[in-house]
Amino acid sequence: MKLITYAGGTILTGDDVAEALLDYVTTHSSGEESVAVDIRVREPDGTTRTHTLVLGPATELDVADVAEETLAGEIALFPLPVFPPSRILAVEDPSDESEAEAEFHAADFNRAVEGIEEGAGRDYDS
Repeated sequence: MKLITYAGGTILTGDDVAEALLDYVTTHSSGEESVAVDIRVREPDGTTRTHTLVLGPATELDVADVAEETLAGEIALFPLPVFPPSRILAVEDPSDESEAEAEFHAADFNRAVEGIEEGAGRDYDS
């Protein structure tokens, strides 16, 4: 189990959940948007409850092992959180073309997908 200090408070959760949070924050820390993620937390009375964490570019987590042994059934009590997909959909591969061309094609692809996503919410029957 891991004790996470976050936004001035502490939460107790499973090892895998803490690792997933650290991985997400360090991998996506350069983004400009914040995301909300639900995680299961062990309350002081021993019950578990879902907490929503807001993770963004300035998120700082301090993660520490707790003194107790691994909790039996930890994975069932603390399932891995579901993170929103990253907004980067394509990256450049400069192996075939110049770096500038690859960057242009990746950005063009991302713009096209964003346009499709925006259009997907339209009602065409009206």
